[in-house]
Amino acid sequence: MAQSIDARLSLLRSRRPFHESDHVLTHVYNLFAGGTAIEDIADLQHSEPVHRLLGATRIPDPTTAGDFLRRFDEPLIRALDRAIDEIQELAWRRHAGVKKRELGVVDLDSHLHHVYGHQKEGADFTREGGFGYHPLVISLAETQECLRLVNRPGNVACSEGAARELLELVPMLKRRFKSVLVRGDSAFASQEIFDVCDQNGLSFAMVSATQQNFAALADALNERSWSPFRATEPAREVKTRRRGKDVRRQRARARGKRDLKLEKQWIAEIAYTPARSERRYRLIIRRQRIEESRQGELFELWRYRYVLTNLPASVSTAEVVRLTYRRCDQENVIEQLQNGVAAMRMPTGGFQANWVYLVCARLAHNMKSWLAMLALPREVMRWEWKRFRKAFVYVAARIVRSARQSLLRLADSHRFAITLQRAIVRLQT
Repeated sequence: MAQSIDARLSLLRSRRPFHESDHVLTHVYNLFAGGTAIEDIADLQHSEPVHRLLGATRIPDPTTAGDFLRRFDEPLIRALDRAIDEIQELAWRRHAGVKKRELGVVDLDSHLHHVYGHQKEGADFTREGGFGYHPLVISLAETQECLRLVNRPGNVACSEGAARELLELVPMLKRRFKSVLVRGDSAFASQEIFDVCDQNGLSFAMVSATQQNFAALADALNERSWSPFRATEPAREVKTRRRGKDVRRQRARARGKRDLKLEKQWIAEIAYTPARSERRYRLIIRRQRIEESRQGELFELWRYRYVLTNLPASVSTAEVVRLTYRRCDQENVIEQLQNGVAAMRMPTGGFQANWVYLVCARLAHNMKSWLAMLALPREVMRWEWKRFRKAFVYVAARIVRSARQSLLRLADSHRFAITLQRAIVRLQT
């Protein structure tokens, strides 16, 4: 990691005693180990075990680390992102060699982060009425790796800049995957993103907002066009025995509250050309019949949901809908970025300095996925950060250095001591 960062970044006139990579990785180590503020770097700075683990004699001071973030401009932030891309591709090659994987699923989303200071550069009023930032989050669905974390003012649209970031990621994604699917909610169903996908051979499946002509298109379909739909594939369904009564539903009905229950749903497909496009896409309409209970009386409610995609006809209509709505797992990625590695703290007063902090958090977050990919059990990839740190970071150990070797002695009482020993051997070999 240090070599890739130093090759891409050039900020310092003098590299004594620290290089650019030392400053960047100081933030990464702080976030990886559970730090929630720049001041927490002091815990690493005065920790003899951390010095021994890193083979370092000194670690940058928190004030120096904060000053380093304020040296960046946008081209340098882009350079740091590309350095992390190189590290990411190296981890992929170490895991699977040069062989491409079949499908890569890229999820697009954004997160509103409100701030409460009066001197936050770039902060603005959000659609929720607060004041803050609106970071863009692009991640890989299977491994939960973060591909981009981009800081933006709070008043920008969800999809602003997403097409540019996606275009920059295309070469890396094509080197890794035979085919790429891009997903997002209705805020990302923009023609700009569709054009990037079409021009670069990517597939997309986006939830579409209701357009003025959608209702007429749905009403024009005859009943034979609709086929029953189940959100879960029959092969994946797990039969569970309901224990007791649904207390929540009972209380809602007893108190006269509005209670909705999905009874049945159907799907249909038509060809559709968006207003600003010359291409025809597949518009999938999902019709839902909902039972509504109010004041002890039952009513029937109908809802329609829409998905727009350029996936080939070989992918069934039902599978397109299932693929589209599996993107909801990205909310867990955002939650772990926010609370697991404290990525959204925005610790400085500078807009671009906070952006650099997000990029450092991206590297810290991805390190967990790479360790699970290369050395740890596969399921560790989806663990929460709190559980991961207790298992593999906060471990009682003794580091003994001699003239020819270094010994890492782990406590036998630790639950994952054997797993950790095997992981270290795998990383070394």
